[in-house]
Amino acid sequence: MLRLIHPCEAYLASYTEAYDEYCTYPRRAGNPFIDPRSCDLLAHFDDMRRAHNLPEGWVGATTLWLVDDEQQRFLGQIDIRHKLTERLLQYGGHIGYAVRLGEWNKGYGTLMLSQALPYAKALGITRCLITCDDDNPGSARVMEKNGFVLDDKVPNVIDGQAIITRRYWKTL
Repeated sequence: MLRLIHPCEAYLASYTEAYDEYCTYPRRAGNPFIDPRSCDLLAHFDDMRRAHNLPEGWVGATTLWLVDDEQQRFLGQIDIRHKLTERLLQYGGHIGYAVRLGEWNKGYGTLMLSQALPYAKALGITRCLITCDDDNPGSARVMEKNGFVLDDKVPNVIDGQAIITRRYWKTL
């Protein structure tokens, strides 16, 4: 069974495998997962959820993992940011997600986002923003399949590179 869960010890080894998979993938934005060897990962996610011990400029966020119970496998992660900053209005939005590299193009991003929207609504988010790079049609399709509507495209500079960001909104 595929389901969203709060990060837990039972799937930590599989999460670590997903992190390591991404380390072999050459992409501009780097690894979307946190190195589980660099910190107490579960405590980090708990701090984020409680908006406790956050780095400067960060907001509270609820992290959920998409897992396959039958295979005891971590498939992806979705983060629901509890509020928006000026920066998140331009790039990032309320929700960010990543699918394990070896599980791309199997519909997991679409599933994860659809299952996360009730969590976002329960957090009091009534109008939800999600963004993606303009050159990421797969992510754009995930958003559109979940009823998000493209509002605009804005220029941004991320990691020193000029990019165009698509901003999608949906009323929950």
